[in-house]
Amino acid sequence: MRKTWILSIGSILLVVVGSVSLAQDWVMPRTASGKPDLQGIWTNKTLTPLTRSQEFTEIRALSAEQVARLESGHQEYLTAEFADSDPDRGAGFGAQAGDDGNTEDGYNEFWKDLGTRIQQINGEYRSSIIIDPPNGQIPYLGDPRARFRRDPSAPGRFDGPEARPLAERCLLAFGSHSGPPMLPVMYNNNYQFVQTDDYVLILAEMAHDARIIRIDDDHHLAGMKKWMGDSIGHWDGDTLIVETLGFNSQQSFRGASENLKVTERFSRVSESGILYSFTVEDPTVFSQAFTGELMFNARPDHESMYEYACHEGNYALAGILAGARQLERQQAGQKQ
Repeated sequence: MRKTWILSIGSILLVVVGSVSLAQDWVMPRTASGKPDLQGIWTNKTLTPLTRSQEFTEIRALSAEQVARLESGHQEYLTAEFADSDPDRGAGFGAQAGDDGNTEDGYNEFWKDLGTRIQQINGEYRSSIIIDPPNGQIPYLGDPRARFRRDPSAPGRFDGPEARPLAERCLLAFGSHSGPPMLPVMYNNNYQFVQTDDYVLILAEMAHDARIIRIDDDHHLAGMKKWMGDSIGHWDGDTLIVETLGFNSQQSFRGASENLKVTERFSRVSESGILYSFTVEDPTVFSQAFTGELMFNARPDHESMYEYACHEGNYALAGILAGARQLERQQAGQKQ
């Protein structure tokens, strides 16, 4: 393990030195009208979590040793996950049945793309995406669990397809990948930015969600509640600031209400990086606004975004609903 740490620390130092050299030669790419050019395909995948783990409490910037431990620990986990399975293992549900313990895992690591690095912003290796409040946590009002308790008078989760989560119905990506705010999830963490003087379009890879940001509009759309809200942007120097209101009531970010407001900032900081900042406000759910920062890193030119087929070949939703109807028939027969 110590050898792995030393190698990782050396790699970190090489990246820092190389980044400083590149930054000195870099010139901001601009559109024909002179605005910073944000166009391209970007990814926000990272090992850095949204909220800070209890291990680091008030520690915002990690040391090189802490980064090396986290990154090498993740690599060791991947190595173990990709190791050959025992062909003689028994069937069952969990290690107690004599198998490899993976029978309850919906996705193995082949399908995941979490990233392998702790994100670095302004020279700091961050312990969490959220930087304010200083403890790196979401500042809920009261008991946050109350926001996620199911209303017993509401339709059951298996009563109809409209009761299933949006991502399962292929209506919106899960985990606020589409945003705003746009956060990394366990796979498909890619985005394409397309830019004109009047609009910026952000296409999320998952569920091919397309958010169209109107530039310099003077009012939000009244009476229209969109999945990703209504986004209006303006340029403040070289930073694109986007304000989003009017979210659909079924799109609830971390328990937020219809009062949710998200303000995003996009700053091109290098040939291969966009610094993305977001501030979330909802005084009916959160005790204060909270802010996070995340790097969007350029994808290699030869790596395109691909169609997200969503439920192609997936019979889970039909099976869940068919099973629920069968249970209803059985219960009705028992009552007769």
